[in-house]
Amino acid sequence: MSNSSIDDKDITRELWQSRLPICFILSDEDMSKVNRSESPEPLYLMLSRHSYFPCIIEKIFRYYSTYYKGNLNDQTNNINLNNLWLEYESIPLKWHYPIGLLYDLYTSSLSSSSSASHLPWQIIVHLSKFPENELIRFPDIESIEAHYMTTLKEADALKHKGQIIGDMQKRDHKQLWNSLLQDKYEAFWNINIKLMSYTDNLQYFRYIPFRIYILDKPFMQKLFSPYNIEQNKWLTLYDLLQYTLNHEVQCEKLANEKKFLNNNIENYRVIIHGVQPPLHSPIQWLSEYFSYPDNFLHICLIENQMR
Repeated sequence: MSNSSIDDKDITRELWQSRLPICFILSDEDMSKVNRSESPEPLYLMLSRHSYFPCIIEKIFRYYSTYYKGNLNDQTNNINLNNLWLEYESIPLKWHYPIGLLYDLYTSSLSSSSSASHLPWQIIVHLSKFPENELIRFPDIESIEAHYMTTLKEADALKHKGQIIGDMQKRDHKQLWNSLLQDKYEAFWNINIKLMSYTDNLQYFRYIPFRIYILDKPFMQKLFSPYNIEQNKWLTLYDLLQYTLNHEVQCEKLANEKKFLNNNIENYRVIIHGVQPPLHSPIQWLSEYFSYPDNFLHICLIENQMR
């Protein structure tokens, strides 16, 4: 399907350059433990939508730790990096979701106003009382790199049976991660373009790597081919959503769930990378140009009644 134009390729650069202004505010409880005369000012950062919070968590901690005198690892105050967590509207934020995905899912779902009115995105920083039952602690950079590579390998297994990522050298894997970490678009796409190629004499991916997110539900992920051989036609975003939601409802019925998922697509806003793509968009095209750097389409469904 790749008779892609220059404009198509420019989309990947625009998405790469997309930023979110974020205001990090220390929690009231941790603010009360500050033992300097002045209170901490909010920390403002402009962050990539496709990055992850663990990549900048040490910067946040260094900023706020300057407001605490004495031993930061003192067990009486529990002010240490290991206890740091982030919250939006009383919801602890998962570290392994891309920042843009978290923003789209929570700001669109939890407010009646438009997403743009949430900028800068105000996030509460906690330095104590880590919610053990709701979150995994922020890992080191090596762990988030391992998580990223695992997700990337899963995507390639769906698209190419793992052939492309398996044929790459270790330095190619490292270049993907380092260029993501260092915000180097050209270096990233010099390698990532291989993951967008076709194999087995096909002109499309075997299956589309995607995950669908609805507030307060586990993400949904199914096997979905972008091309219907029997009908000789390309399938669309609408087809993917319809298939996934209907399949999920069938599973809920088999499990005798008391409440079923709303599977009427017209009752949702569909958001990827902060925009609402047309439902008739070919899903193969979206996978090639709208995927996050982990090669997954992260699709947020926002129920209209939540607007």
